[in-house]
Amino acid sequence: MTENEIIREIKKISLDDDHRFSFIAKYIVQNLSVVPESTIKEMAEYTYTSVATINRFTKYLNLDGYKELIHVVKYFNHNIKAEDDILKSADNNGFIYGIYHNIVRSLHDTFRLTLGHKEKISEIINKIKTARRINIFAVGGTYNVAKDFQEKILRLGFNAISVNDFHNGYFLAKNSTSEDLTIVVSYSGETQDLIKLARIAQENACPILLVCKKANNTISKIADYQITISSNESIERTISSTSRFALLFALDIIYYNLLSSDLEKYQTILDNTIINKF
Repeated sequence: MTENEIIREIKKISLDDDHRFSFIAKYIVQNLSVVPESTIKEMAEYTYTSVATINRFTKYLNLDGYKELIHVVKYFNHNIKAEDDILKSADNNGFIYGIYHNIVRSLHDTFRLTLGHKEKISEIINKIKTARRINIFAVGGTYNVAKDFQEKILRLGFNAISVNDFHNGYFLAKNSTSEDLTIVVSYSGETQDLIKLARIAQENACPILLVCKKANNTISKIADYQITISSNESIERTISSTSRFALLFALDIIYYNLLSSDLEKYQTILDNTIINKF
């Protein structure tokens, strides 16, 4: 088979949920731009399989091994890039293309970061499940991301509150205890109001989870748990798109790990809380 025929075969497999290699094929199709940078061990981790399974997949495609699979993807990407260059020059959409590729790269790198913190995420899930109340603090556009997470876990039956103003945050932080959990969503980890709220929570012995970009910031020195995202946007950014997607994705990883910790229970809750709109 030619390189393009192999890619078409991978796409075909990805659409067949009953196929034994469906999940691997889906990951490759959805992450063509980053697959060439992944080792076979990383690919196994990303697809929740094993190195042996990846090797079986390459043999199924009649390839000589993982290196040839990477060659095929690189060849395909090269052709796609040529098409992209034509489109960009024709429509002057280079700016949009740049944002798109930055978002894809950011999500992939954030996923890689979280893979290395499975035990930490497990601790966070346990803390969420045992918390009396979950206070979620964020400001500006980042609050929309925090609010989305709050609504998701609220639907699962958790006592979660999200605020984006200092006064209401102050009341919640002041009344927090060691039985609660404070979640701070901050790209920089240096927002002054959020630093103040985190310090108040700390004074009350309330555990703190920080979701941010920089590993070394003021709130990270206060927090008990930290999930770091990947984003190439500067801290002094004027337009936040990549960072917003990465923060949302990081919180979704926590959410889906929470779901999978007791899937049958939470699936029943989700089914029982569907709002009939018609």
